Amino acid sequence: MRYLWLTMLAPAALFGLWHVWPSPFDPEFWDEPEPPAMTGVLEPRGRLAAAEILAEGLVHSSEGIALAPDGAVYASQPDGSLVRVRLADGEARVETVAQVTAAPGLGLQWLADGRLGAAFSDGLYAVDVRTGAVELLANAHDGLRFGFANDLDVAADGTIYFTDSSWRWPNEVPAQSFIFDMVENRAYGRLLAHDPHSGETRQLLDGLYYPNGVALAADGRSLFFVETFRYRLNRYWLSGPRAGELERVAENLPGIPDGLRAGGAGNLYIGMDTQRVPLLRFLHRNPYWARMITKLPRAIWLRAGPPRGFILKLTEDGEYLDSWHDPDGRFGYIANVVPADDGTLWIGSLTNPVIGRFRPEGDAD
Repeated sequence: MRYLWLTMLAPAALFGLWHVWPSPFDPEFWDEPEPPAMTGVLEPRGRLAAAEILAEGLVHSSEGIALAPDGAVYASQPDGSLVRVRLADGEARVETVAQVTAAPGLGLQWLADGRLGAAFSDGLYAVDVRTGAVELLANAHDGLRFGFANDLDVAADGTIYFTDSSWRWPNEVPAQSFIFDMVENRAYGRLLAHDPHSGETRQLLDGLYYPNGVALAADGRSLFFVETFRYRLNRYWLSGPRAGELERVAENLPGIPDGLRAGGAGNLYIGMDTQRVPLLRFLHRNPYWARMITKLPRAIWLRAGPPRGFILKLTEDGEYLDSWHDPDGRFGYIANVVPADDGTLWIGSLTNPVIGRFRPEGDAD
């Protein structure tokens, strides 16, 4: 009988210890909606199977990519470096342009002065790709350092608009702290603007849920950005009668949005890391169990399944136009997509050592 009581009490004692053990996270309740059905233009038809894989194994990943007029492709790396990929005779040659910092590299975009703007987690940088010279443009606003400078776009007047996804959970190697924001789901993000002429950095918005990809509208009067773990696309008005206004353009997106780029005809492209994840929906709806589960070793609780990345094309009004899905996970979590002038889509990966090149049939912006 004594052993029976011990058998019954031991699990209860372990659960009690698990319950009172402190958690580093304070998850916020969000009644995450069911994702939209993957039908119509969202149907996963696996068309990215036709995409080319470039520089396989020659890069660590390709979270941020930028196309140069001479045909070179630049990719930011998780070790804080910037690399240049040249394609010739069907082969890729990779060289390191600069060791920008020690923090992971994320978004890339050309600046008005010809340098490459680079959002690495610890700051906003400018890199002269000819010489490798690096300049730190900004790493804090109002005394609060950037924890996760993520993506950027550049206006005609040279203003750099960029996101700081999370000041609470700085992105460090190999922590991948976006996982912490994914679980906690609190508004630790900011949208900022940097004036390269004055050196001033302004905060446009705060209290955002992991703001990530950012892209200027075709007319330059507003800019778009995604909030990754709220699955939505927003517009922030820069000028006109709605200046300073935040507009929700598309809610309940069908995937987990990462990078955002504008096409030449006023369309937008979102790199979706993967389709929506049931486990994440459960955690958002059940903060108690999110707190409990995340006390376990991360290898146990972070089991989201294989990546199901895709590219979503939509209008500036949020209307879905098309989608291209990766059927076999060659690109891992799709972090970014950069449309070229000839209609080619260049694909960046968060997790896989590849860069992709894809030309949708009959599609050109």
